[in-house]
Amino acid sequence: MLTVKSRIKLVLKKIFMICAALFILFSLYTVGFGVPCFIKSFTGLSCPSCGVTRMSVQFMHGNIRRGFYYNQILPFVFPLMAIFGIRLILRYIKTGESTLSKNENYFLLLLIIILLIYGIVRNLPFYPYKI
Repeated sequence: MLTVKSRIKLVLKKIFMICAALFILFSLYTVGFGVPCFIKSFTGLSCPSCGVTRMSVQFMHGNIRRGFYYNQILPFVFPLMAIFGIRLILRYIKTGESTLSKNENYFLLLLIIILLIYGIVRNLPFYPYKI
């Protein structure tokens, strides 16, 4: 069983690795190497997360309206996912518990359903925003 101190170190290592990977991906994007969407490459359809990099860059530049053009759902879903993730991390640090409860599983299922519906709607022929 890990101690609280060792769990904190483990979480910080993982957060650092994620931040480093995001920094590398963002750096590649700024010099012209975008991250291709595998779903769009294989099917030609936009997935629920298509446009996230461009949306994030526009948000960082203060172009909120332009950012929403690239992806309309993730600015609303991402804060929920962040709060959920932070809650899980804090619970893991305090208790060492890493399994999800029934309600947490339902919450994740609801988010997945919302993203799937958005993915279908954004690919309908009359969808007003083309990326």
